[in-house]
Amino acid sequence: MPRTRRRRPGDAGDHLGRRSHQHVQLHRHRQLPPRARRGHQDRDHHGGRVRGPCRAGDPGRADPRPPPVPGAGRPAADRAGHLRDPVTTRTPAGRVEIAGVAAEVATLLRELAPDLWWYDRSPFLSDSARSALPWLRYERRDHRAEAADGPPGPPVPARSVPAGRVGITFAPEDGTGARSWAAGRGLRLLAPPRAAAEVAADKIDSLRLFERAGVTVPATGVVLADPGDAESCWAAGGGRPVVVQRRANNLTGKGTRLATDVAQLRAVLGDWRGEPLRVSAFTPGIPLTVSGCATGDGTAVSAVSHQLVGLSELTPYWGAHCGNQLVADDELPAGVGRRCRQVCEQVGDQLRELGFRGAFGLDLVAAVDGTVFAVEINPRFQTVVSLVHAQEIAAGLLPMLGAHALASLLPSVPVRRVRTACLALSQLVVPVVHRGVLDAIPASGCYRLEAGELRPLGHKQLTDLRPGEALLWQHARPGDRVRPGEELVLVQLPHRAAPVGERPALAPVARAWVDAVHRATTVMEGPPR
Repeated sequence: MPRTRRRRPGDAGDHLGRRSHQHVQLHRHRQLPPRARRGHQDRDHHGGRVRGPCRAGDPGRADPRPPPVPGAGRPAADRAGHLRDPVTTRTPAGRVEIAGVAAEVATLLRELAPDLWWYDRSPFLSDSARSALPWLRYERRDHRAEAADGPPGPPVPARSVPAGRVGITFAPEDGTGARSWAAGRGLRLLAPPRAAAEVAADKIDSLRLFERAGVTVPATGVVLADPGDAESCWAAGGGRPVVVQRRANNLTGKGTRLATDVAQLRAVLGDWRGEPLRVSAFTPGIPLTVSGCATGDGTAVSAVSHQLVGLSELTPYWGAHCGNQLVADDELPAGVGRRCRQVCEQVGDQLRELGFRGAFGLDLVAAVDGTVFAVEINPRFQTVVSLVHAQEIAAGLLPMLGAHALASLLPSVPVRRVRTACLALSQLVVPVVHRGVLDAIPASGCYRLEAGELRPLGHKQLTDLRPGEALLWQHARPGDRVRPGEELVLVQLPHRAAPVGERPALAPVARAWVDAVHRATTVMEGPPR
């Protein structure tokens, strides 16, 4: 059974290296149960009340089901025999409409920002843009070191920087690390105003934004978590499954849990006791992400992707992000692709009213009847943008990173809409399995999968990958203290990783890559963090 091997000090070395709601109008929040009225009362941002006693909960508890082990359930003899699975064809499934900035505008961007930097934990996103932005430079961001430094310090004072020196990062709102880096480098950090990003990222505050945008959301209420209210909260939802979300963003889905009965709801309310929580009717459907860029005079809506969420082969967390794959309009229910683009444009226009400029992502659910529900806003670059870059460049557009820079630097940006063949690209987030100190991990680069083992090939662009090849990107490094569920490696594939659906099983070839990464990774036992 393939799984990450746990090493102990003194073991032999490893050759891979060391160290429902109806359209337009939002439901009014349901009245909270009587028990909650005896606690503290705060008014939420929608006129409803948030009630109940306060005590910190445990944010790390997973959905109450036994955690699966990545790699379990497939005989070893099967690992190398599924590389021709029909779901993994490279042939584009159809066409897609995307909007963006014409590729020739890169000349203007180079004049405005001749010193352009990308700051992130690995260069997977900047690498996918480099063919269109050859002067783009990369520097590694160490999120672990930032977290080890304790709570964020005071805001970094703005300094005057030379014209043309520009920095962009993955999550500028995450602490003060990005702003400190930019100040130290003498760069202008191209990031939206913190206040605008905070409203968009907040699972509760964003409800008002969705309402103003006139988009459909699942029937939603806000409660102050108290396990004693589980029965009345369950009854208020009609006795049907609900999705419970903490308000904070950047939790990679671990702040979202499904409750299918009263006992599970009670457990969630107990784990997050005292926190204001968003409780929404569970809406079955295909999870989608649409990538957009808010400019001074409109919203450029780029590619739609199928979001892989809570796949049992990769995570025990019901709401955890596991990857994405680009999707064509004809792979979705009729009209869904067009409606996704409309919703993104409507939400982007509301973000622009807040002063937001630049890249953002919108998580949606497409129901069987074609209704598109807005779920949450990610006011930053998302991992899927690396695939979106490839789609944009193939369509003759500037990659999103360049569009973000122009939207931040110019009051108006010309946007072009094109219809193009959808690229059959996907990526998976391979997680850590064992707690300890990471000792060996595949280096970032291109690999071929041969008899279940990783064979390094050097480096290739994502769109140059051939069948049986993949790009691997380290999201942890030897010497890091790691724990189960954290991101280990990003695997990018030149084909579909799974069928398009609500919670599909991974295709055998995709599963084989996950297994191979785990076999090539070792973790030494170490003290818990």
